[in-house]
Amino acid sequence: MTIAHFNALSAERAAAMVSRCANIPRWADAIVARRPFPTAERLLEFAERASMCWTPEEVAAALARHPQFSERVVSMTGHADGSAASAGPQSPAAQSHELRTLAMHRLEWLFGT
Repeated sequence: MTIAHFNALSAERAAAMVSRCANIPRWADAIVARRPFPTAERLLEFAERASMCWTPEEVAAALARHPQFSERVVSMTGHADGSAASAGPQSPAAQSHELRTLAMHRLEWLFGT
């Protein structure tokens, strides 16, 4: 997808696309509201900066909803919703880093950067 195509999407479609990278609605909404982006690189920079404000609760919930991670979240926390994330062996900061890395890789893939 080109950055021009992303900029032209409806807010709903753009948010849905970004949410597939990391299902944190506040983050997706911030990215969509910031459009238009002049380049894919600027979108990635903004997305990464915006991800620094993720709360441990948002990260745990996003990981629990993500098919690749949901099984691991249950084993780490004992709860399907990701609650009690700090009780697992992986810290909230490590979970956030893991989700941020995955989200950035997916955005890079989407925009071919």
